[in-house]
Amino acid sequence: MTFRYGRPAALIALLAACGDDGTRDTAATGSQPSTAPTSLTEATTGPTTGGEPTGTTQTPDPGTTSTDGPTSAPTTTDAPGTTTVSTTDSPGTTTGGVEDCLPPDALILLDRTQSMHRTPDGQTPVDAPAYASSKWSLAISAIETLTAAPQDDTVRFGLELWPRDPGGGVCVTLAERIEQNKTATNPQCEAGEVVLGPALGNGAAIAGLIDPATTLLCNTTPTGEALITAGEYFAGNKEPDREQYAILVTDGADWDLSCPDPSPLAAVQDLAEQGVKTFIVGFNGEEAMLGATEYLNDLACAGRTAKGFPGPCVPTADGFVAVEGADIPVYLQADNAQELGAALKSVAGQLCCGCDKTCDAPEVLFALDRTLSMHRTPDGQTPVDAPNYASSKWSQAIGAIEQVVGGGLDTDLRFGLELWPRDPGGGLCITLAERILDTKQATNPMCQDAEILVPPALAAGAAIDQAVDPLTTLICNTTPTGTALETASTWLVNNAVPGREQYVVLVTDGADWDLSCPDPSPLLVTQKLAAAGIRTYVVGFFGAEAQAGAVQFLNDVACAGQTAKDFAANCAQMGSGYQAQNPDSMVPLYLQAGNGELPQTLATVADEILQYCIPG
Repeated sequence: MTFRYGRPAALIALLAACGDDGTRDTAATGSQPSTAPTSLTEATTGPTTGGEPTGTTQTPDPGTTSTDGPTSAPTTTDAPGTTTVSTTDSPGTTTGGVEDCLPPDALILLDRTQSMHRTPDGQTPVDAPAYASSKWSLAISAIETLTAAPQDDTVRFGLELWPRDPGGGVCVTLAERIEQNKTATNPQCEAGEVVLGPALGNGAAIAGLIDPATTLLCNTTPTGEALITAGEYFAGNKEPDREQYAILVTDGADWDLSCPDPSPLAAVQDLAEQGVKTFIVGFNGEEAMLGATEYLNDLACAGRTAKGFPGPCVPTADGFVAVEGADIPVYLQADNAQELGAALKSVAGQLCCGCDKTCDAPEVLFALDRTLSMHRTPDGQTPVDAPNYASSKWSQAIGAIEQVVGGGLDTDLRFGLELWPRDPGGGLCITLAERILDTKQATNPMCQDAEILVPPALAAGAAIDQAVDPLTTLICNTTPTGTALETASTWLVNNAVPGREQYVVLVTDGADWDLSCPDPSPLLVTQKLAAAGIRTYVVGFFGAEAQAGAVQFLNDVACAGQTAKDFAANCAQMGSGYQAQNPDSMVPLYLQAGNGELPQTLATVADEILQYCIPG
């Protein structure tokens, strides 16, 4: 299988002289040349035998491990499709708890290659003697936190180190790599070694097996071999009804130069065919800039755990890959210790058994259309219910958003509010009453960007309520829908937290965008959001704008946002993303709201987002 991504010739020349010795200016020893739900939407999100540590580097053949510990728990079956744990792996304990389940196998595949000696931003650590700022130290610390009690009572954690250390002093310590510039001389592209098979209560054993000061770093980056080792282990230790997961922790460096074969992408796709989902946890920094982002995005899609899956992914004959050219991380990317911890915590929250599956409270950014046509009623009439004009789309939209964010959901969801276009001040935009009574015209600049009045945060209901008032918050000229979505995209991408889902809720009447502000294309921007793992709900008022052609436009955007009604049947992959299958259909695929219906529509959106996990 060939990879779709390449590197510029100058960059390849820069890297060709470096294996995984953790340097950018000296040749590595032995480096090789490169070869290469059922509700509002039917789109789905991501993820729906123990041994004693040996502490040695003399391991069985790749993909196997010896197990002296207790076997898996006996089970009793109460009814078809349900299993109750009656006893447990020692020393952990678990019960059916919140759900009938078997604690899943979660094998952590830790990258021990030499580039892990650097900091996440690619620098040589200076914080001797522990070098806690190194990726190696950060990764080990985060893994120890992930696998510690009581989480190891709900997930059967195991550990694979890759490449394997063949012994004989050919691999090096972190301090040797940093202080002596010593390069490992182990054989190239070796397989990984499963040093501890998955079992309950393994947290202490994992902590005893890895230490940043003494656990050795090795040369070359055999990512594909590591994944194949995991696949062989899983296949040899599969138990009925027990789910299996791989958690690849890596910086993504050098695999395509030192060990391009076997293909890591093909290996993850094979794991998926085997029923094993793979989480990809990667450091941000120099490797991301050098091309690792697209590569790791492909692995996250192939592993079916990408952010917003399947949003940023496309199916192929071999399995899922990331959308072509996507450069925004949809794997679990970490810049520092805090983000790495958040990434692994999000994984644990999805896998635990006998507990409430938790998640980091998602971000939900309302992008509210403040253009002049919002002064009308949903059926296109001029309101006559002065002085509040509660029948206007503007009043109904603000009231519905305030009702949803103020109803207690802001403790579970990070609500935010964007208004578009931006009000430049100076009296250029106008009040609702001025528009209805035609006493003043808006003269704001054409097609301005949006403004985020309230960034997404917990307990933001009061702030949103204070930020907008239908009588005093101004409405403006032109309809820059694409620019509004660009503003939302920029904020969400720049403020993304690993493991935290993000959503845009576009509230609009769909009027005039193609006449006043056709560029940038709302469809293309929404497809870009989807490629970043961010879904877009499209909520449009029914009425004059819908009848004048907004239905087809909003249907396309809802498909691009992967939240359209009956998504699988009504949307088709076209070019850079999804569009409506039937471009001429007048049947709304977006969430259409008539008079007084918007509060329930927005509440249903919030409920759907919350169905995937319990924030905590």
